[in-house]
Amino acid sequence: MKPAPLYERVKQHLTEAISAGRYVPGQRLPSENDLVKRLSISRMTVNRALRELSRDGVIRRVKGVGSFVNEPNHHASLMEIRDIRHTIAERGTEHSCRLLEAGARAVSGETADALCVPEGTEILYAVILHFENGAPLQLERRFIRKDFAPGFLEIDFEEVSAFDYLQSIAPVSELEHIVEAARPDSLEITTLGIEPDAPAIRVRRRTWVGETVVTLGFFSHPGDRYRVSVRIKPADFPHRRGERDAPIVAGPAGCGSIGRR
Repeated sequence: MKPAPLYERVKQHLTEAISAGRYVPGQRLPSENDLVKRLSISRMTVNRALRELSRDGVIRRVKGVGSFVNEPNHHASLMEIRDIRHTIAERGTEHSCRLLEAGARAVSGETADALCVPEGTEILYAVILHFENGAPLQLERRFIRKDFAPGFLEIDFEEVSAFDYLQSIAPVSELEHIVEAARPDSLEITTLGIEPDAPAIRVRRRTWVGETVVTLGFFSHPGDRYRVSVRIKPADFPHRRGERDAPIVAGPAGCGSIGRR
């Protein structure tokens, strides 16, 4: 596999530093010249990394002043994004996983529509089976825009969470969850041990960075061993004067903002 481009490594270096709290919201980042010296790379590479982080809403660039860490986007806090590894760890049980398939493919139909890309666009994907204390708990089918995470297939998925890796590139700015109970498909029956007439719980998740849909995931679980809950406060939904309530939208949202048509 080819190593990730240098500008992607610069983006990851900065987002990891922001996630670790070395740079806090409102704080100024090192200048382009400082980053060139620290990382021993070209100014053009640093500039592209900063441009893309600004496009993704991670930082704010002020001409003649510098780049500053943005405040976290409020939409991401309306529904917590949980990785199955973290959930299992909090329960004090043991997580393990097995990579079933990974690669690149051209997308079409509903997948292309959900990712807001033309049919035939090559994307990256991985199919991972997660276990709790040796019992299958989640089938993860994840599709990634190649231009967002070109190094995705280099991950050792048994050691590194795909969720954590993607968050390190750029934090999510918008999120869509669709939850359904449905008859299991053949892969869910085989991997999760669900009876053909028993329900599977599926969560379809799309994430945005800036205005771009960057990931599409399908997370399937045995219906008798998994539940989904959301706890919110009215204060989580600030109202702006003259703005009507955002309607609850049934079915998939479009390629723009969540919850509004």
